[in-house]
Amino acid sequence: MNHNVYKILNGINLGDQIGGPFDLATILIDCIKKNNKFNKQDLCKNYLNLWKNGAFDTGPTFASVFNKIENGMEYDEAVLATHKQFDGNTAGCGPAHRASPLAGFDNIKTEKLIEVARNEAKITHYHEDAGNGSAIVVMLCRYLLEDKNFNEAQELISKNNELKSSWKKVQNAQLKPDGYIFNVIHSALYFITENKSLNDAIKFSGKANYCSVLVGAIMACLKK
Repeated sequence: MNHNVYKILNGINLGDQIGGPFDLATILIDCIKKNNKFNKQDLCKNYLNLWKNGAFDTGPTFASVFNKIENGMEYDEAVLATHKQFDGNTAGCGPAHRASPLAGFDNIKTEKLIEVARNEAKITHYHEDAGNGSAIVVMLCRYLLEDKNFNEAQELISKNNELKSSWKKVQNAQLKPDGYIFNVIHSALYFITENKSLNDAIKFSGKANYCSVLVGAIMACLKK
């Protein structure tokens, strides 16, 4: 198994002050190892098992979806029902929190990562921003693991036809400790670009536990 997967997981752990993102990322890693690929159906089952066994810090969207599934609703129906229940506000950072280790799997080709990240996000978050934001984080980590520097990695994403419109949203987002995915990425990039410490990001994130998780994951991929 590529050690980069666990390098990213360790970065998540360092930035995660509650434990939910680490637990979900671990489930994703174990599922891909077992199937030797991304298997959405199996991953859904494993997320559901976590939910049934006292999951915490999963985020409100994940909680709503899997509560509905536990009560008998079909997976896709539960995702759409949650999206409607939340008035379309399902553009959170949960998928990006748990999916960054995808970047470390050599058996998932770089050109397939965006699609995989989007499909993984759709397990819980209907809004396309959640999937595109997760894909940005995964691709940023992959480019860094491919020995691109931080500026080169960002430039590659800015020119990617599938992600460049979302990248513009990241650039125009705000430095805020909320859970909106583009604000979370914008804030994470700020702390890395300005050479702030992970502890600074943790203090900024506070109990919400948003930005610091991504800072930990991305920092883990930077060349030392």
